[in-house]
Amino acid sequence: MIGFFRSLREHAETAETIRRHEAAVQFGVALVIIGLVATVLVAFSHVSMLRKLRAGVTPVPAVWPLSILISLLLALLAFYGLWELFFT
Repeated sequence: MIGFFRSLREHAETAETIRRHEAAVQFGVALVIIGLVATVLVAFSHVSMLRKLRAGVTPVPAVWPLSILISLLLALLAFYGLWELFFT
C-alpha cells in the first residue's frame, strides 16, 4: 500500500497524493506498533501461564483470549483505514 501511494506521489505531486502516501505510512507504523505490543503482552501471558503450571495450578482459559482481542483490533483498524482511504 505504501509503495502504491509512493508511485502515485512521484507521478502526480498533489495535496491528495501526498496525504494518502503519508496516511499509508502512518497506517503501516500503527500496524508495527500493534504487533510489538501484542508480542510483549503474549510474552507476559506465557510467563504467567508457565508460573501457574510450575506451581501446580490448573490454568483457566480466558473468556476473551488475547489473540481474539488483537484480531478484532486489527480488523477495526483495517476498516478505519479503508474508510479514510475511500470516503475522505
